[in-house]
Amino acid sequence: MICFDNREFFFFAAWVSCKPMNMHASDRFLLLFVLELVCKKPATILFARCKTVITHSLLHTGITHMSNTWQIFCLGTNNWQGGGEFAPGSGILHEGHHESLRALPNVTGCFSMWPSRNQRSNPDRKDYRVFALEHDIPICESISPVSSYRWHSMSEEEFNAYRTRLANEVEAFINETETETGIAFNLFIAHHSFVNPTVMVEINRRRTSAGKPRVPVVVFAHGTALKMYQNELKKSDEYPLRFYPWIQQQKIFDASAGNVDGVFVIAHAQHAIFNSLFPEFDATRVVVAPNGYNQKIFHKVVDATPATVFVKESLPAKYYASIAEELAEQGAETVANVTSTQANGIPTAKFDRLILFTGKFADWKRLDVMLKAAAKYRAAGLEKGISIGTLIAGGGPPEDELLYKRLAYVELKAAEHVFFLGPLGQDLLTRVNTVVDLGVFPSKDEPFGLVFIECMACGTPVLGARSGGPIDFVTDAVGALIEEHADHDVLAQRFADKVVEVTVEQNWKVTKGADCVKYAMENFSLKAQCAQILDSVWTTFLGKAKL
Repeated sequence: MICFDNREFFFFAAWVSCKPMNMHASDRFLLLFVLELVCKKPATILFARCKTVITHSLLHTGITHMSNTWQIFCLGTNNWQGGGEFAPGSGILHEGHHESLRALPNVTGCFSMWPSRNQRSNPDRKDYRVFALEHDIPICESISPVSSYRWHSMSEEEFNAYRTRLANEVEAFINETETETGIAFNLFIAHHSFVNPTVMVEINRRRTSAGKPRVPVVVFAHGTALKMYQNELKKSDEYPLRFYPWIQQQKIFDASAGNVDGVFVIAHAQHAIFNSLFPEFDATRVVVAPNGYNQKIFHKVVDATPATVFVKESLPAKYYASIAEELAEQGAETVANVTSTQANGIPTAKFDRLILFTGKFADWKRLDVMLKAAAKYRAAGLEKGISIGTLIAGGGPPEDELLYKRLAYVELKAAEHVFFLGPLGQDLLTRVNTVVDLGVFPSKDEPFGLVFIECMACGTPVLGARSGGPIDFVTDAVGALIEEHADHDVLAQRFADKVVEVTVEQNWKVTKGADCVKYAMENFSLKAQCAQILDSVWTTFLGKAKL
């Protein structure tokens, strides 16, 4: 247990015994001055230590909350962006949550751990630690910018060793942090509904065995783990029934076990999916918390223009180096056409409109629909005297990248108007979002759709499919949703027709751009999302009165 040292005890006893609130302000000031001299510490530090010791003592007597002031530990499942390593959406969101939580007035500290093969812990940053890997980050379902290494490819021995080492490193970081700060954690947040919640539950078991109080555990359920469970239940060859039975056996989401206090999902569609997968969990403890975006990064860049953004020096080198090599087998004519058109940057001057797709190359992102639509709206636009170009930001495994580039450049012969940019850093993506005329994201059952929000934040309207998370937030003021169809050719035509309507006939960039910025800022800030999360933990999950 954390205790007062002699000077801190003297300060606390003297301050309380003098009944300072009954004293005149000048006398209180004099008392503080004298106590600072005697204790040889600033009063602000002494007050903080008094609060810490009292709070920690209450925690060890079973009183886990004396106010809604939080010391938080977050366990992420994907890397943050940095060190030349791109991050998937859940990694970017975790980092955004981490920084936003730290900035909230009722949070004393937020500490995080996340995995990476390339990045390592920064000794100057005590607020996070990297779980160092010698292999790519394991993923639940579709590929990410940094990994195509699925959990299903692990042996049982590898899987168990990963979990054990992760739990040990998390426990060590938590213990070190509590010792160094003198403040006990009172909230654990596990990102994703797979391995991380089991780790935090294991940490609680170890803590209670050591005589420490249990810490509330909440789960932020991103979409890919839920998709993995659904794929297993569909008896997909790629996803043998393995981890869904395992997570049920762990009783992580069984209300009778009391392992998890609450779950946050990012859309109403995800709420329904989670409840169908885990009916044993109390549905009233599953709360929709729509994703927020980083307003410091994603905003309209006033001086950005296509001519300054799409120069060769600004775009990933991989983009220029890979095209000729990947398509060489298709024949000299194809290679010459592609490289001569795209080798020196994107010729934006030849386009009247630019359309953007952003996403990983997963089947459910339906990049094939996007590319087929691009060929169609390109032709329709030219008939009306408008030249439309298409930009593809994102990436995937080499075989998938080659698949889609073949579709674009060989089958659709779209080298003159379709450009693969590769994965983009957030700063460059912000500039790209700013200068394009429309964001088009035809995903099937998108868990949330943060790329929609980031695009709107930069003043660009959006189109998506009428399924999944975007149903919750894409309104007529900022864009439109296209009715679903199982036939990808039919769906591509629907998207193409709408693109021509809103960029050629109406020019939504001009008429809706300002509304997009306002809508994103007012409804999807990370600060607001994090405040909602803590408020829901306090009132809904812990049953405390709203303060």
